[in-house]
Order: sequence, then structure tokens, then C-alpha cells
Amino acid sequence: MSLQPSIQSQLLTPNPYSRPGLPLRQVKKLVIHWVANPASSALANRNYFENLKQGTRGVYASSHYIVGLEGEIIQCIPDTEQAYHAKNANTYSLGIEVCHPDWEGQFDTPTYEALTQFLAKLCMAYTLDPATDILRHYDVTGKVCPKFYVHHPAHFTKLKADVTSIIKEVYIHTPAQPPLPLSPPVLPAPESIILEINHVLVDAAAFIYKGNYYIRLRDLECNMLQVTYDTTRNIPILTVLSP
Repeated sequence: MSLQPSIQSQLLTPNPYSRPGLPLRQVKKLVIHWVANPASSALANRNYFENLKQGTRGVYASSHYIVGLEGEIIQCIPDTEQAYHAKNANTYSLGIEVCHPDWEGQFDTPTYEALTQFLAKLCMAYTLDPATDILRHYDVTGKVCPKFYVHHPAHFTKLKADVTSIIKEVYIHTPAQPPLPLSPPVLPAPESIILEINHVLVDAAAFIYKGNYYIRLRDLECNMLQVTYDTTRNIPILTVLSP
């Protein structure tokens, strides 16, 4: 997965029909379109918008970006200018045309991957929520565009979810938390108990933990039991003394 989609800047010539130069002061939505021209390239569709400047067709149309069949992305209009792509939404949205191999309109894998990565990048740049701020042209005007995602809305929901996943994976880094240190068990306060060692009563400090008695070895020392410590082997030594 390419973390930063490559953008080719091939801006349209300023003209009244496809690049009017009107300011786009804030990007609030991203609007997805299909080019409705199967198997055509991003460059061919960019050139179509460029040729509208002649005015012979009387058509007003353009988009900010075009995603091609091989995943290439061409920018036609700066993000700070309006494109003619979604009527009233032109004043607050970026338009993204997407190429497709056939009339069904489903985007192939290179196109889909480039599109979702690019949408994630734009969402991060403009603080947009993929779930609510990525729209179909259909959502704005009711036009059947992009065709596949109008006829298969669940796939459009998945596209937005994929964009969200990319944002979390690529742009939002949650640092790994260091493991918490193991805390020693909290032991109860010791209490005094009486033990009998070789018929001699010995007062020792002890505590009960999980049903077991724990007694300090030093408290067991008496005239019949000697407690020492072997510093070489790091072990305590209990010696029963002769009476």
C-alpha cells in the first residue's frame, strides 16, 4: 500500500466552462463521481475538461481530481477553486472523478486502492469524517453517479469504512504502552503466634496468605534451633542443636 498517493498536477487553463476561478473557501465534503466513459484514462478525461474551454458545446463541467485505471491521480483544479461537478455543493466540496473499466461502473483494484488512500489523505488534510463527509454525486443531486455505488450502497459504506481503516493505520499512530511493572502481592500485617519446637514454646511473627502460615526464619531461633545463612549458595540453614 502506497502511504502517500502520487498526484500529477495538470491544471486546466482558466476559462468560464471548466475552470471559472471561483474561490472555494472551505472544504466540507468530498464528492465521488464516475466518468461514465468506460475504459477511458484519467488523462483523456482531463483533456475533455480542458477542451470545454472552447465553449462550442456549451457544457460546464470539471472536477478537482481524476483517479485513473492504473491508480494514477491527476489534479485539474486547485483545492482553493471551485469545480463544476455537483451544483450547489460546488461551493464547499472537492469533486473526484473515477475511471472504470466497463458500464457496470465498479472500480478495479488499482483504482480503488488509489482512491481510498487519496480520500484518507484528504480527510486528514481537511479534518473530515469519512462516514459523513464522503458523498456520492447521487447524494447531492440525485443523479445516478457513481453508478455502481448508487446501485450497491453497501459497497459505498464499505468504501468509507476502508478509508477510515487507512486513516487509523497510516495517519493515527497510537504509541505502544510499556508493560506495567508486576506489583508484589499485598501481604497482611504480621501477627504473633506461639509455636512449639522440641517441646519449647517459641513466640514468632507470622501472617496468613492464601490459607498458609508464613513465619520469619529468624523468629524460630532458640536454644535448640540455630538459623544461619549461606552467602555462597544464597540459602538459609536451620541446624537443630543437641540438648
